[in-house]
Amino acid sequence: MASSTPYLVLLLCLTTFLQALLTAANYPPPPPPPFELPESEVRERFSKWVVKYSKHYSCQQEEEMRFQVFKNNTNAIGQFDQQNPGTVIGRGFQPGGSQTNSRGGVRMNRFGDLSPTEVLQQFTGLNTTSLNATSPTYLPYHSFKPCCVDWRSSGAVTGVKNQGTCGSCWAFAAVAAIEGMNKIRTGELVSLSEQELVDCDTGSSGCGGGHSDSAMALVAARGGITSEERYPYAGFQGKCDVDKLLFDHQASVKGFKAVPPNNEAQLAIAVAMQPVTAYIDASGFEFQFYSGGIYRGPCSANVNHAVTIVGYCEGPAEGDKYWIAKNSWSNDWGEQGYVYLAKDVPSSTGTCGLATSPFYPTA
Repeated sequence: MASSTPYLVLLLCLTTFLQALLTAANYPPPPPPPFELPESEVRERFSKWVVKYSKHYSCQQEEEMRFQVFKNNTNAIGQFDQQNPGTVIGRGFQPGGSQTNSRGGVRMNRFGDLSPTEVLQQFTGLNTTSLNATSPTYLPYHSFKPCCVDWRSSGAVTGVKNQGTCGSCWAFAAVAAIEGMNKIRTGELVSLSEQELVDCDTGSSGCGGGHSDSAMALVAARGGITSEERYPYAGFQGKCDVDKLLFDHQASVKGFKAVPPNNEAQLAIAVAMQPVTAYIDASGFEFQFYSGGIYRGPCSANVNHAVTIVGYCEGPAEGDKYWIAKNSWSNDWGEQGYVYLAKDVPSSTGTCGLATSPFYPTA
């Protein structure tokens, strides 16, 4: 009997081990520890970032406060990368290319010392308190609509611009749509004046926010808009140059139309004809530090920012569908100044609400 004791002990150990394995299999592994870089490394990164973006702070206390925000953002980006392996990090996403179902990545950029709330307050500018309802124009569903459209490749899109801390996204979105229409109609690409809209559109509030449809209505009422060269961007609201508003038109506009809301099929037909403005929710951390790939959120339909949709692509795989949206946060944000928003999503409002209120100019 004594000789069987070691075998009984071994059997008991094996049984206990197998029970532990079965128990572990029924429970998920513990979450990874929070990502956090050493303080010294973050300070080194911050010093280089300050030089790169020519940042200046009024005092040591402000600089330290901004460093803490930068540290939080840096660690949050690291945490995102850790939890989302295989996302697109940095520039390299090629529309229609081989990165099938590529998901949006994040990286540090010029907004490193700001919270998402501060970015929303300083770098957007859609005034949602008085959005006007415009009767939509339905386009024939049998209209020609290729599977992929990119107005940049047709030379109908100017370089990405930078609105700065003026809440004038609405003016930049409207101007980009007018620039595209003008190029398609006349064959000439002219960089047009956002500052004219900031100064002269009484239906908006300059750097305090506005609406792309109000901007188009002003340009249509005056018959056109002048060039950026003749009315350059200042980044603040000034006195309206009435002579240029009334008489110096480098692109003519007769009106504008609203795409039927919450209808991505109608939006695609419109974008196949010309660039279209859209309102989106830009309030998320992932949007603030978006670096490339197809952006799928998180975001809501509570829109607060204006962009211009300059194209789309619908394949080859279902997960490859995306809109090409031109932003006004300079070309070192996102994918060289653009964001690729997931197309034909289950929500009728579209990714980040892009289908809620699209507009395009007419001539």
